[in-house]
Amino acid sequence: MTAATARLNSPDHLMRNASMDPSGVLLALEEQKKWRERRKRIHDRIRQLDRRRSLLKKELDGVRNKIVQYGRVLIDLQLGARAGTTIPSIGPGR
Repeated sequence: MTAATARLNSPDHLMRNASMDPSGVLLALEEQKKWRERRKRIHDRIRQLDRRRSLLKKELDGVRNKIVQYGRVLIDLQLGARAGTTIPSIGPGR
């Protein structure tokens, strides 16, 4: 241990640094408030992104279901065309 380290760890030095001047206390309180506000903004943003992710998952599930549905329709049409059957069209006079 060097002399400088011993001096920094001495009880006298620690007690002198334990008490802060009023401006230091005010600065520490302002910093604390700033970080609390920042943390709140971050949590709010995370909640917003979670809601957005949930909405996008639902939308993606809907799109996947449509893909499956249209895939089945396509297969039915292809099988019908191979069998030589015609599928009646739904037109304006019906």
